[in-house]
Amino acid sequence: MFRKVLLVLAFLSFGAFVAFAGGGSDSEVYTINFATNQPASHVVGPAYQGLVDELNEKGGGRIKATAYFSEQLGNEKEMVDMIANDMNDILGSPGPSALAIYFPTLGLFDAPYIFRSPEHALAFANGPASEEMWNKMAEETNIRVLGTYYFGTRHLTCNNIDVMTPGDLNGFKLRVIDSEISIATGRALGASPTPLAYGELYLGLQQGVVDGQENPLANIIAMKFYEVQNRLVLTGHVTAVVCFAMPESKWQALPDDIKDIVQTAVDNAVVAASNAISDSEESMLEELQGYGMKVVTPDIDSFRANAQNVIDEFSPRWMPGIVDVIESVEV
Repeated sequence: MFRKVLLVLAFLSFGAFVAFAGGGSDSEVYTINFATNQPASHVVGPAYQGLVDELNEKGGGRIKATAYFSEQLGNEKEMVDMIANDMNDILGSPGPSALAIYFPTLGLFDAPYIFRSPEHALAFANGPASEEMWNKMAEETNIRVLGTYYFGTRHLTCNNIDVMTPGDLNGFKLRVIDSEISIATGRALGASPTPLAYGELYLGLQQGVVDGQENPLANIIAMKFYEVQNRLVLTGHVTAVVCFAMPESKWQALPDDIKDIVQTAVDNAVVAASNAISDSEESMLEELQGYGMKVVTPDIDSFRANAQNVIDEFSPRWMPGIVDVIESVEV
């Protein structure tokens, strides 16, 4: 049971947080729009909706919260940009790479094989080892991460190729997140990385714009990628985490009692989402096999050998010594 994990929750507010001025009297109502690129049917959908429901319930009329699923308020990059510029309330981002545009150190969460296990990733992300990182990010970017959860392990899907080593992906157009480290990771896997918006990925696979993609099992199921891909290759190259975050300026403007309600709701959502993912991974694998996907277990060491090149390339952009800190974290 995972207690916390990395998720990026950006507080989306087209006029949200009514009455930020004035110090927060009991009569003020705070509008909180929760945005995510995931559909409500995703395995973490109930945790997201639960966060919003808890805000409304515990707010006692002082909070008006609404959930917007499936990129209703913009794609991943647009939603993150809106948080950094005080235009959002809370965002559930698919991963820290989208935040790394503003704070490069967060790219470490998308570095291949940097974490030994989900437990290792969470022990770092939610423990004292990462506190300085989160505070520095809030100060420099106006993005405050309120909590993190385990989002699953990223695996590769393709058609008709039993991928065993990076050499099997030569010339393979692999959809990746539009970030430098995700593109570098795609190359380390042996593929030709091709950035494509998450909402366009199903059609891109169907039409051959890309040959395959990499995502946690929950995403593969939620987006029905099994309908257009027949191989699941268990590369396990990234231990995915997602953050709940909001604009630092808006967080600091909230009265303490509203802060407590928001933080508690996020903490509960972190636990619910983490448990939903971790408890269902085995059944999700069986579900994908039931849809006709062939599961391939590749030579992990051959992929891991290429991963160090990515870490060596990007770690100079991160906070000094952070890789050593990660390696020293005990589980």
